[in-house]
Amino acid sequence: MSKTQVITHPRISIPGRTRAAIFDIISPKSPELRMEPLTPSISLPHKVHPQAVLRKSLRHTSEKLPAIDQRSRGSLDTNRTLDDHYKFLKGIETFNETTRISVKQNGRTKAYAASTNAGLVRGYNEDRVSIINNIIKPQGRVGEIWPKCSFFAVYDGHGGSACADFLRDNLHQYIIKEPNFPENPKVAIKQGCMAAEQDFLAQCQGRYIEKSGSCAIIALIFGDMCYVANVGDSRAIMSAERGSKIHQLSRDHKPSDEEERSRIIQAGGRVYQTPIFLGHNAESPVLGPFRVNPGRLSVSRTFGDVEAKVPQLGGNPKVVIPNPEVKSFRITKDMDFILLASDGIYDKLTNREIINCAWNSISDVRAVDLHHKCGAVVDSVIKLALNRRTMDNVTVVVIALPGFKKFSRET
Repeated sequence: MSKTQVITHPRISIPGRTRAAIFDIISPKSPELRMEPLTPSISLPHKVHPQAVLRKSLRHTSEKLPAIDQRSRGSLDTNRTLDDHYKFLKGIETFNETTRISVKQNGRTKAYAASTNAGLVRGYNEDRVSIINNIIKPQGRVGEIWPKCSFFAVYDGHGGSACADFLRDNLHQYIIKEPNFPENPKVAIKQGCMAAEQDFLAQCQGRYIEKSGSCAIIALIFGDMCYVANVGDSRAIMSAERGSKIHQLSRDHKPSDEEERSRIIQAGGRVYQTPIFLGHNAESPVLGPFRVNPGRLSVSRTFGDVEAKVPQLGGNPKVVIPNPEVKSFRITKDMDFILLASDGIYDKLTNREIINCAWNSISDVRAVDLHHKCGAVVDSVIKLALNRRTMDNVTVVVIALPGFKKFSRET
């Protein structure tokens, strides 16, 4: 995803990990794989140990994620016209080659699926996905009661993938190791996000400046409660009562939002639009998206983006902020599913179009189980966004709730 006008960045090297891995779907019972810190001289306050990729609970176990249809990877290049891309997409029947689906439920999480694609014109994907279906109690937390707990996140990177990689590998650990977790998940999420931000920014200011950043949309299901946290313009929506009701669970953090715009200006920042001249003889320019200065970003809250935040680099830490908005609700039997997606989906599709697409895809796969129905949902939503010619990376995660399981049994 491109949030900045100018992108120049050296990449942070993360030893011990496959950098191309977009999915991190892990099992808390698997042997741990040690991840070295980004910069050896920086000591993280949390002992960060991403765990091994869960292979037994995945239909597809390749950690390196190819394009949505690997056969088309070489065909979708920037030398082809949009019409060529559109005609090619019309012939795609399935995205199953890169969709990850669950095989087991965990408490209120009845099933899940995730899928991602680089999009029509980009040869790279900066989106990342993190799923931990069953978070177990860390060692040393003796005597505490932990309900069933699942963690889902989409990280929409920009200016490089280093920040999104860092969040995918570590953010859930920052949250669950906060002293307020599990008694107060909302506070733990907020404090965990701030701690992760501080550590990443500290490691970005070495010999080379790492300029990448990332948005995040998170769903933490804890017992019968759901906590949705948002930083940036990725979004969470929910289908209820078999699609008859739609709930938007997060607010997009963009400089065009009145509340965000007011906050930015009060903090000393500036909101602007850049004129774009179309064609050689254009008499009047078209205004581009609202952006924030410092940072030249089209979003008002992010992780990373060191140039927008560090005063020594011309930034202002009070303008573009990492503070998440966290909403919570109790999961009830009439709730169907939660859908998390990067802004490449919402740029072209309304909430209603997404939910309608999801339910239409479900009606076409009545003979398969709940897990495959979730897979059909993410596949169909991504395909629809690509057919609408979204230019961004696109990622979708769907989480089945009790209402969806009941519907699956009835059909």
